[in-house]
Amino acid sequence: MTFVPQPVLDCIQVEVKSDGRFGVEDSIQWPQLFSAEYLHYPLILRRPSDPNDHRQAIWWNPTRRNFILIHGSAVSFLGTLAAEPRLRLEQLVRQKCLDIESFCNRRGGPPTHINFCELSMRAAMSCLSFPSTYRDLVVQVTNVQQYWLESEAFLEYLNIYKPKFLLPRTTLTSAEPASERFMGTYTADPIVAFKLFTAGIPVWLVQSPHVITSEISMKEIVSLSRPSNIKVGHQDFGQVVYVGQVGAHHHTAVNRGGHTYMDIPKVFLSKNNQIRPTAGTSHISNMNMISSQLTSSSGQASGSQASYSKQVAKASIRANHAPYQRHKRSPKAAPAVLVVSQRDKFIEEPHPLFPPSIPVWTNCLARVDRQATPLGRMLYFVPEPALLVGPSSHASKPRYFQNWLKGHEPWLYLLTYPTFVQGPIHQQWWRNYLNHENLNEAANQTTHMAKEKAEVLTLFQTISTEGGLHIRGEEAEFYGRAFPLESLDQHLCQQVVWEVYEMEFRLELWALDKILCPCPSQSLYAQQSFEYEHLNLLSRIFGNSGQIRLANLPTGDHGLAAKDPEARIPALEAFRSVLIRWPGVPNALQRAFSNNRPSQQVEELEQVAVEFYLHQFYIHSSCAAIVPHQFPA
Repeated sequence: MTFVPQPVLDCIQVEVKSDGRFGVEDSIQWPQLFSAEYLHYPLILRRPSDPNDHRQAIWWNPTRRNFILIHGSAVSFLGTLAAEPRLRLEQLVRQKCLDIESFCNRRGGPPTHINFCELSMRAAMSCLSFPSTYRDLVVQVTNVQQYWLESEAFLEYLNIYKPKFLLPRTTLTSAEPASERFMGTYTADPIVAFKLFTAGIPVWLVQSPHVITSEISMKEIVSLSRPSNIKVGHQDFGQVVYVGQVGAHHHTAVNRGGHTYMDIPKVFLSKNNQIRPTAGTSHISNMNMISSQLTSSSGQASGSQASYSKQVAKASIRANHAPYQRHKRSPKAAPAVLVVSQRDKFIEEPHPLFPPSIPVWTNCLARVDRQATPLGRMLYFVPEPALLVGPSSHASKPRYFQNWLKGHEPWLYLLTYPTFVQGPIHQQWWRNYLNHENLNEAANQTTHMAKEKAEVLTLFQTISTEGGLHIRGEEAEFYGRAFPLESLDQHLCQQVVWEVYEMEFRLELWALDKILCPCPSQSLYAQQSFEYEHLNLLSRIFGNSGQIRLANLPTGDHGLAAKDPEARIPALEAFRSVLIRWPGVPNALQRAFSNNRPSQQVEELEQVAVEFYLHQFYIHSSCAAIVPHQFPA
């Protein structure tokens, strides 16, 4: 190498710079101190000198011109990455995932850091399909680039350089030319330096001046090279991620995972960095306590098919614990107006704006054993579907849909963050928000209802980085289609309600799985890995996108909603793979769904899986689960 980089030594403070990276302390930008825990870091690629190299997107920086604001939203600060740069990144990520898959198939064995890199890269890439603030878009682009580079470096290490590192020093007789493709590293350990040097990896040996004796022949004395094209200012980014000694802990802090967001965490932190209480906090805390109770008692589960209905003592439910009123249902078709507070939520009443139901799910929901004593309570992540279609007023119903669609993207943006513990909120909060006519006016009123309506303003205001919240008066949109206020298109409304069903089902499944299958380790790295694996496992039920959010509407019935039992098998098997990790799972679910089974057996096993899930949800929420529906294509 023709230069000596200025080493990063001693105690450092690492913070996010204005390009979403970490300045000279970032392993993808500048050589770092060698760490045995991150042997692949010296093999991170430098930026190619050829401007036409197809990999240039990995070092590209987004600007405001690449940030496309979304329309039809209540806020003006959310947008997505422009199509052209996103496509370039997608192509590189897709090919790298294939490279990793090919390597893992050849190697076999348990997952390693390469799998963590792949999951993080895919998670960050999928986040770019959804609206976010500009700062979060910059960070997500950087996440994609970081984990692409890490994946490439790790493959290089495992395929080529690991065998060289393992060779005894005595067998290393000649050195390969140092490859200028790689970032390189510096170290104070002569043995490490020797192994890296002979392997052809750029390495700089850091020694105190007194070590240099007259016996050492100096070829040339050069000045230290300092970074010239690395951002050092943080502007409005400035999030400190690490303070301490340079080394492994510093690398771990920078190795942040594909779900890092700049803006979302601020929503729930007060000035002293304590979680701010919201409508759902006490309920989530209650659910976390239940998680520890389940962990201590899960070893006592019998595993029989009926065990899940016996794992809690049955008792009469006191009147003030009954979540829903029982009442006789008329055999006649229900009217178009639903009185949400008076209906049995385990029974799906017909409504012209509801999408078609999936029989096995609605039938099993109606049969949930409500005599068992619930262990906790859960609120709703999104408005209950019946609430959305419930208004009897001709003027109110379009307003409910308009307000939901305008708050749709900001709210789902918040729910994307994996540590969003204040997700579920009370249904009355949703009712107040959906029924508002002017949020800005509500913020200036002092009535109790106005204050509740203003809660949404506070929520969205906190994530606005554009100098204020701007409630737009434009027409709402739904996946790029205008949603007119003056009239309700029944088919379009059914699709909106279908998405509410689908998102609530996915989020409830996600929340319940986190309770029943918590991460066994307190290590931050282990928790990150567990979270991505957990999310990846759940996403297989819905198409293996690495996300549980919907990027696009389906074109027909797929997955759990497919009409043909054989067509449901891939989604059902992914669903079963989630359930078998839970305590008290029926023995029947130890058998996999397969195409070799007759349709009747597939449907019987499907019923066992659905019944088990719905019962577990009731036990840990004291309410009826929201179930998936067929898409009204």
